Amino acid sequence: MWTTAASAVALLLAGLTAGVVPVPPPVQYARAQTSESTGSLPSQNGKVLSFTLAYLALKVHDPNAQEVAQHAAGDAPLLVFLPATGEVPNNYREYLATAVSVGYSVLGLDYWNIGRSVTRTCRANAECYTQLQQNRYDGSHPSRFSRVGAANSIERRFAAAIAYLEKQDASGDWGRYIVDGHPNWSRVVFAGHSQGGGESAFISHYHRVRGVLMYSSPVETYGDVAASWMRTRGATPPSRMYGFDDVHDIYFHRIVGSWQRLGMGTPDARHASRVPTGGHVLLSSLDIGNPLESHGHTVDDAGPRTERAMVFAPTWRWMLEQVR
Repeated sequence: MWTTAASAVALLLAGLTAGVVPVPPPVQYARAQTSESTGSLPSQNGKVLSFTLAYLALKVHDPNAQEVAQHAAGDAPLLVFLPATGEVPNNYREYLATAVSVGYSVLGLDYWNIGRSVTRTCRANAECYTQLQQNRYDGSHPSRFSRVGAANSIERRFAAAIAYLEKQDASGDWGRYIVDGHPNWSRVVFAGHSQGGGESAFISHYHRVRGVLMYSSPVETYGDVAASWMRTRGATPPSRMYGFDDVHDIYFHRIVGSWQRLGMGTPDARHASRVPTGGHVLLSSLDIGNPLESHGHTVDDAGPRTERAMVFAPTWRWMLEQVR
């Protein structure tokens, strides 16, 4: 449930028009819709940009959700947030607002996350995770698990989003976050929920990013089987990796197993607290619904809230500050 302020922003965005802006082929994307912030995603310049990147390689309408972006002043790192299966960036405005308040520029990036989740697709097939996640990142490994082409990949969509933001929000200095079409790794923190957190961890395994933040993720162990990419040491050290989950999560044991494989530590559910801080692997004991809801509500806007704020905001803020 959104706050009144966030709802006002959503209504304002919905009423704006969109056109088409050409960019160098093969990427094209829709004109951005901008609004003045009214409490959601506050920043120094008060501008939220919401825009749509077209999927060109496949004749589909979904996923084609709006990206959400906002810059912060000064030497701000960029937080790239990847949603969970079937979710969209607009479902995480409270988290993105928290990141802006900590001093991040933010980009909530829509990507190919429809259909079956990674964990339901791969289960005990260790190579499946690697092939699927690599292909979703750059389109280089099409297989029966994923046929996302390069034009629809996370890498290409990131580049298209930055190119657009450079033109539409020049004061944001968005070009500092990209080098030769790739993220400027030392300036970028990847974060994500569920499937998005697993993809963020995968990216950070092969590139030394500024940090990686995983919410209800990664779900990449299945009994004694783990994603094959976890067999080697990753480029990003565990000291720059943080995870958060609720002990009631339907995938709790698989997530904890993934954290172990990544060298992040082994949390003890008996030591969970309602709103945890202070470690690389954080567990909440709060009852936030059934096991599936517990998986979904650690970071999205439907999560627990008081009249004034999201309950887990202190956990989010602490994690964000560690890699700032």
